[in-house]
Amino acid sequence: MVLITRVLGLLGLALAHALPLQSKLSQKSALGLVEIQHGSYFVEFHSEPATPACEEEHAQFIKQIRVAGINVHMRNSFRRLFNGVAIDLLNGSQLQRLAALPTVKRTWPMQMRSRSTAIPSSNVLPNLMFAHKHTGVDKTHKELGLDGTGVKVGVIDTGVDYLHPDLGGCWKTPGCPFQFGSDFVGDGYDSGTTPYPHPGPYPRDTCDGHGTHVAGIIAAKGDKVKGVAPGVTLGVYRIFGCPGNGTGQAADDVILKAMEAAHSDHMDVINMSFGGGSGWSEDPLSVAAARLVRDGIVMVASAGNDGANGLYTSGSPGLGVGVINVASFENWMTTSLSIDLIGRYSNMSIVHSSPGNSKHRFVFELPVPVVAPTDSAGSNEGCTSYNSRFDGQIVLLKRGNCTFVEKAAHAQDAGAAGVMVYNYDSELMSPSSASANLTIPLVIIKAEDGQAIIDELKNGSVTASATNHTMSVANPLGGQVSHFSSWGPDPELQLSPAVGAPGGNIFSTFPLALGGYTSLSGTSMASPYVAGMAALILQSRAKKVSTDEVRQLILESAHPIADKNSTGLLSPLRQGSGLADIWDAVSALAIIEPPQLSLNYTVAGDVRDSVRVLTLHNSSPTNFLACTMTHIAASSVSSYMTNGSFAATPRIWPESPQTHASRDTLPNAYIDNSTLPIRVAPGASQEISVHITAPTGLRESDRWFYSGYLQFNLLWDDEVGTARSLHIPYMGYLGNYTQLDVLSAPDEGFPYISVKGSTDTLGDDAHVTINGTHRVAVHYRLEHPTRLLKIQLVDDANVTQGYLPRGYLEYMGRNYQSSRGHYSNSTINGTLYKDTDLTKATDLENGMYRVRIDALRPLRDPQDPEGYQIWHSSRFIIDSVSLDKNMTASKLNDDKDIGDKVFQP
Repeated sequence: MVLITRVLGLLGLALAHALPLQSKLSQKSALGLVEIQHGSYFVEFHSEPATPACEEEHAQFIKQIRVAGINVHMRNSFRRLFNGVAIDLLNGSQLQRLAALPTVKRTWPMQMRSRSTAIPSSNVLPNLMFAHKHTGVDKTHKELGLDGTGVKVGVIDTGVDYLHPDLGGCWKTPGCPFQFGSDFVGDGYDSGTTPYPHPGPYPRDTCDGHGTHVAGIIAAKGDKVKGVAPGVTLGVYRIFGCPGNGTGQAADDVILKAMEAAHSDHMDVINMSFGGGSGWSEDPLSVAAARLVRDGIVMVASAGNDGANGLYTSGSPGLGVGVINVASFENWMTTSLSIDLIGRYSNMSIVHSSPGNSKHRFVFELPVPVVAPTDSAGSNEGCTSYNSRFDGQIVLLKRGNCTFVEKAAHAQDAGAAGVMVYNYDSELMSPSSASANLTIPLVIIKAEDGQAIIDELKNGSVTASATNHTMSVANPLGGQVSHFSSWGPDPELQLSPAVGAPGGNIFSTFPLALGGYTSLSGTSMASPYVAGMAALILQSRAKKVSTDEVRQLILESAHPIADKNSTGLLSPLRQGSGLADIWDAVSALAIIEPPQLSLNYTVAGDVRDSVRVLTLHNSSPTNFLACTMTHIAASSVSSYMTNGSFAATPRIWPESPQTHASRDTLPNAYIDNSTLPIRVAPGASQEISVHITAPTGLRESDRWFYSGYLQFNLLWDDEVGTARSLHIPYMGYLGNYTQLDVLSAPDEGFPYISVKGSTDTLGDDAHVTINGTHRVAVHYRLEHPTRLLKIQLVDDANVTQGYLPRGYLEYMGRNYQSSRGHYSNSTINGTLYKDTDLTKATDLENGMYRVRIDALRPLRDPQDPEGYQIWHSSRFIIDSVSLDKNMTASKLNDDKDIGDKVFQP
């Protein structure tokens, strides 16, 4: 990975191209679906984990906090993957003293992670076999006899119902697949409402199902469900409690504890189907995952389900170096319970998704009227209240602009008996409407089915009934990347996701108490599919293969798919290396290093020809290998429209299959060798120089990511003429990536400042008063992740007076866009901070001020003042400041508004 070299440092990894930040405290904030656990911190010590010095530092830390009189609740301690502790700081004003202790290297606010899928449906027909036929799993089982025997796979998740007969029906008995694992949380745990775990004796899942579904994809061996590697030995590490307790989240320290346990149990493969948000490779969990890879464990993680929010949505821990983060492909068959509809002129039966809450099944034995109303805002999306009643009726709504919980709540308040939400397309995603206040079911239906119901309602009434009848229908989106699957790249321009696997509408095991089987969708389902593939590779090589080689085999044997909306192949920022194929992986006789290429950036006026040296290894011990290369251009993508405005749905070039794309608008690549094919001796290696040329016919101002695939055509001189193709994706940025803006353009309405609670921007020389009820809010939106964001108050001479609360933030993810808006904010509340740790508070004085925001541009040195995008507000005058001296500093720091809420489209 050229120009971005990663070395051990901050929590294991830091960027070699940038100087380290000087602060020992980090107010790290990842926007998106990952939230900060307020008052809880990771405290990192100086030494490497698993060393004598590490043990000594733990003992010294306890002595030092006692002497300093610092009050903490010790949550967890870590010595294997991370040298430090997780604590709750009982007095926020002691944070600076804690950071100053000799043993402390750095502190990190803790985060909370969410499951990657929602709640299950009832029993449906098996369809995992359709996926196996398209990924080489069936052929590998039948012709090679591989099933993962002898390989240990750890599942860090909600626990597993190990008494399920398709999963062995046992726990740690001789011959049982479940030989390792622990419950770290207990049924009642939820990091948002019940932060302290109360572990149970066994990691059995009887109330959630997510982990049981994941385990079935890996290892089930029944008539209804056969996993990818049904012979593996399993470890179960439970990090989530039962749903319905609150936020349904797990804190990072619990997850890290589970990762250390799986490491201690010597798992060969670990699957992590959780995460989300706009992540970084420097996130603590990403770093811990990278350490596991370094220690010889194959790490597989879901890429995330934030695809509707566009680029930079791949999440932690999947961005750890060497981790295989997995995109979701749609299954080729849709199986589900059905809804029978009767209209005036036509009748139809349609499939639906799993319900948003397993407690409220979508079952209507007798026909129920269907209505498609508009809400009080005149929308058919149901995001506001209704002026009419729908007692005992099913409400049909369009997906978008608010959460499913909100849609269901408004319908319930109007008396509805159930909700059907029709999607943007033919995808049946797994929604989430779990809330203690909701008592009606909600399901997703296809876009075309929703429109058919609306058309029939124009002719008269429509009724619906739903029993236990199941349907299996061909999925028109089969083999395509799922709409929900997250996009890359990572914030430092590394290619993400790594590879894709079936994850849309996957039938697998479920807790016996919840029906035994169900169909779910998510990158949570794609990740264990690849974990099972990794187990088959390890078995095929008698585990005498490195984690790098396993990753290379999976990635390079994958098959990139065409972009159905354009010409050429789908961007690797969407599909990674393509759809994984285990048959090609286990039968591969060659690998190429590296398996993916990130070109960083091309600068205007410079030569647009990047040269990358790859190494081809011929694994055949007896036969010569001949190699040629074919270049296949992939779609270019941008988050910006032709007018320069930002859009969540990336813009694509070529724009459609009918678009005539001239050669200069597409990238190109060729081998720098006049003598082709390149010959490689048995067991030998050969370096290959590849020239990759960026498009010249696309405007740099449009901020394109261009991409393509290097297809290496391999032919051995054996008797049968064995032939294989390996694919290496590449991606680059058209223009100078280090000059990319981080903040949204002013003409898009951000940043701006206003009196708290008002949307009116403060004009030049406006007069304001700061007291307990009147404050000034600073609103900003990040269209690109940033390593460092500084929000300061400056005087009329542009001299910094101090940082605002939440005014020094590291490793920020980008904001997600929606029609209701999503942004971040800080508040001028009368307190400024003189230090980057935001602990040395000072009172704000009357005077003339501006707000200044410094956002570090991509890949820039935080010590270089030229590396920032800078915004100044209009000038305003503070006439008086009257602080509530009884208000704590932590309360002032926690001042929020609606801009911090994440909306599920």
